Amino acid sequence: MFVPTIYIENSNNNNMSVEVSDKKLHHLSKVLRLRDGDKVNLSDGKGLISYGHFINNYVEIKNSKIYQRQNKLKIFVPYLREKSRFRFLIEKLTELNVNEIHIGTTKNTQNTNYSKSKIREWLVSALEQSGSAYLPELFFPENLNFNHFSTCFDISGETFDKNVKKFNNFAIGPEGGWSEEELSKFQHKFKISEFSMRTETAAITAVSLMM
Repeated sequence: MFVPTIYIENSNNNNMSVEVSDKKLHHLSKVLRLRDGDKVNLSDGKGLISYGHFINNYVEIKNSKIYQRQNKLKIFVPYLREKSRFRFLIEKLTELNVNEIHIGTTKNTQNTNYSKSKIREWLVSALEQSGSAYLPELFFPENLNFNHFSTCFDISGETFDKNVKKFNNFAIGPEGGWSEEELSKFQHKFKISEFSMRTETAAITAVSLMM
């Protein structure tokens, strides 16, 4: 049976009754058709899932569980011009429980116009859809820090062997590929396939390999 999850940042197991905001209340009652007494989960986005019942616009918590992160992956991804693809990428990285998502521009990044608040809404939506205990931290650096992200994935790199190496921090290139100058600044360059991948495919595959 599907039990909906809602994200409430400051929910914790010291509060046995948590009020639901008007926005989330509308989603629960009008979209999901939740009724008094139905089960609902709360996620604080930091590892805590609380289990309870929906009663009079509150969630009455019965018990809670703290989940431990299995990885602490940090990924740099460029903006994508096509909104549906970019949102798909952000949502999947959230579902895969990436710890940090750094979003920025590269030399070949195409012009985009996304609000930071909208991207965060995508993260929350993905958390609630998947029932995850974790909400990734979002960063919007002006420039890619090659000291922090010293590893990249590019078709020009050596073949990646997950049984030999794993990295917690890595960067994914834009739709136009990395420039020669950018490639020269990475300490490690790997390829996932003999053929080119879309940015979102490469990012999701790379995260899966590192898990």
